[in-house]
Amino acid sequence: MPMIISPFSLFRQFDDHLHVALFTKEDDIMNDETAMKALGADRAAGLWQIHGNRTVVIREHGNRTEHADGMITDVSGLALCLRVADCQGFLIYAPARSVAGVLHVGWRGLIAGAIPEFFRVLNAEWGIQPGEVYAAGGPSLCLACADFSDPTLELPPLPKEFIHGKTADLQGAATKQLLDLGVRPDRIERHADCTRCRPDLYWTYRGGDREAVKNGHANMLVCVIRK
Repeated sequence: MPMIISPFSLFRQFDDHLHVALFTKEDDIMNDETAMKALGADRAAGLWQIHGNRTVVIREHGNRTEHADGMITDVSGLALCLRVADCQGFLIYAPARSVAGVLHVGWRGLIAGAIPEFFRVLNAEWGIQPGEVYAAGGPSLCLACADFSDPTLELPPLPKEFIHGKTADLQGAATKQLLDLGVRPDRIERHADCTRCRPDLYWTYRGGDREAVKNGHANMLVCVIRK
């Protein structure tokens, strides 16, 4: 299977304890069980992603019935499966506590506070501070491809520094939120690819795959803790 193993250099130092993979259009993964088996996990958890700001703690196999956009676990062998098709997909890992989570951040989730809410749950459950984590964002819309009719009206909470005419720097805004929360700059990584610029490689809602995405096709970011 042509999945991308260890898509982020940031996490390669933890390869013995955290397995990460990115499944793309060529893989065409439609269910979490297939992804789970590809990474050698024995359980999988996915979400009914809602473009909101809810994050949940997951410790058991889940079949996408939980309505949320973020999930965090401390359970070894449980594959966290996040689906993305232009939105930002984050992997966040606290190595000292062996806690990992994934977070789906569309533009709606970005302005709804999905990122700070994820860190609130992380702290409430484990006492983990932002300075303890490593965070990486997968392929998502670049500045040129994140176009809106009028971003000043559609994204009113977004700081004006991230609005450029009819496009919005969603990646930059998300990174600023991470930094403002206290994540260290040297512990943040961005995948270089834009999904809309690379429709040959990634499922992209805005780049021509709208109906396919509505029918369940998506890229998938998966992580598994190994203790």
